[in-house]
Amino acid sequence: MQSHGHVLIYTGNAELFRLLEYILETEGFSVRLCDDPGGLVTAIRAERPLAVLADCSGPRAEALSLCRKINDAGGGQVRVAAFAQTYWADIGRDLDVLGVDMVICRPIEPRRLLTFLWDIRANLAAGSRPCVAPEQTFRHADVEMNLARVQVTRSGQTVSLSALQFRLLLQLMKMPEVVHSRDELIAAGWPPDAEVEPRTVDIHIGHIRRALKRYGPDIIRTVRSVGYSLSMPPQLSRS
Repeated sequence: MQSHGHVLIYTGNAELFRLLEYILETEGFSVRLCDDPGGLVTAIRAERPLAVLADCSGPRAEALSLCRKINDAGGGQVRVAAFAQTYWADIGRDLDVLGVDMVICRPIEPRRLLTFLWDIRANLAAGSRPCVAPEQTFRHADVEMNLARVQVTRSGQTVSLSALQFRLLLQLMKMPEVVHSRDELIAAGWPPDAEVEPRTVDIHIGHIRRALKRYGPDIIRTVRSVGYSLSMPPQLSRS
């Protein structure tokens, strides 16, 4: 059975581990340090952690190799956040293919990391439905995304989105309270070799916003000069 609060941390940086240990234990998570790939693989298979936090600040090839081992050890079911020195757009696409859910660049934002872990724990606690893996369905407010069916519904009504718009909304739904930059959304929605202008992201987010507003209030929050996140309208938070 998967632990609902146990996190494995892979790093050779003692200062980074102490920082993460303090942040996570303060919020009720248990942590364990793994400082070599073999030990990490063994721990993933034996302990079924809530998530793995991997220090990928070393050479690119080593980071990709490490994430491949994590993905293989967890059977593609372990949620992973990677710490990197470079910006998401530089390495994020490669890590995404290897099952990394989020890349966190230095300096670390504790709230962003905790939101990632809180959302995983909430999905596990609420998602013990038979034959459906927790990561296959994402919910926020009255919106639900079913990955197996590639379907979005709001208040029971089907929301019509293109495949690209589905991927962009999925990026927002995975971590609704986090503000996602346009570069992050480009990495999530388009192929690695695509040349995409930030304005193109705005246009597609506008389409998603209008499609969702057909069945309820606006839940997409625009953070000027930064990006987008999801909000909880007052009338839905009270229901």
